[in-house]
Amino acid sequence: MTRSEQMTRRSALVLAPASLLLGGCFDQPCEERNPAQKGFLDAVRGVTKPALASNNPLQIEEAARQCVALSERVSAFTDWCGVLGKIEGNAQSAAVTIEIGRQISLYAFNDWTLAFAGSLTDFFSTRSREPPPPGLSDAAIAALKTLRLGERVSLSGRMGEIAGAGVFDLSRLFGKSDAEHREFLQAPRLLARIEAIAAARKK
Repeated sequence: MTRSEQMTRRSALVLAPASLLLGGCFDQPCEERNPAQKGFLDAVRGVTKPALASNNPLQIEEAARQCVALSERVSAFTDWCGVLGKIEGNAQSAAVTIEIGRQISLYAFNDWTLAFAGSLTDFFSTRSREPPPPGLSDAAIAALKTLRLGERVSLSGRMGEIAGAGVFDLSRLFGKSDAEHREFLQAPRLLARIEAIAAARKK
């Protein structure tokens, strides 16, 4: 091998890791590929970050309520991208957590008996005598059996009152301490009904 060939090879070896690193920097996170999902996440961060930085308990409390209100306005969503974080329970009482953005996740569950415990009973009775719908459709339960934890998924469903978020999450926030509101804003976990979930297609 000539001296010039050796220098060319060394240059290629030096540039390769750099190009890989730059390629990773420009790789768009999957949650930003859907404009509606990105808009929602940006709105949530726009509420939570200033409130947490303010160190003002009143701002933090109001931001927690606004965060839930934002999820209610989304209502139906389609082809959102996330990471399957946790599956709990069994097929009848499944609960699933899906990370849809950095420190922001959706939570859906099918066992509403927990939601009717304690003071929530009265709160629900003022809204409707009908129990909220299950958080996971039969199709979603079947699909979950084929997925792995930590896998990137595509999901569709509904957020807001139809999923109980306006009832359950807000009532959970009523009367809570500044520390509990702060904890909620640091990693919002919002309720949703998951109609469909599948392994995300690579783009």
